[in-house]
Amino acid sequence: MKQPKIHYTKYIIAPFRGMTSPPFGIFIRKDLQGNQQILEHDLIHWKQYQRMGLIMFYFRYFIQLLIIGYDTMPMEMEARQNESENVKWNYRTKYHNHEKTPNRS
Repeated sequence: MKQPKIHYTKYIIAPFRGMTSPPFGIFIRKDLQGNQQILEHDLIHWKQYQRMGLIMFYFRYFIQLLIIGYDTMPMEMEARQNESENVKWNYRTKYHNHEKTPNRS
């Protein structure tokens, strides 16, 4: 399995923190360099790309985004389900104001 090249750039506009752009790699905001949580999420998208192939990855992602919406689209749900509890908690509190603390057991 080929690992992606990680690029840190100032050209990702908030609220976006990073994005997976096969076959070019993963792009993360420069001010978030070293943030393992963002990298972990985007590495899951990279695995989706490897599993589906380039064309199907983009096709499914954009169709799901347009029809279902970002928060409930299956590809994002898969990425969030495979993140650590801490990453999920950060996403819920920052973007949806759910204050439930992560299960740290």
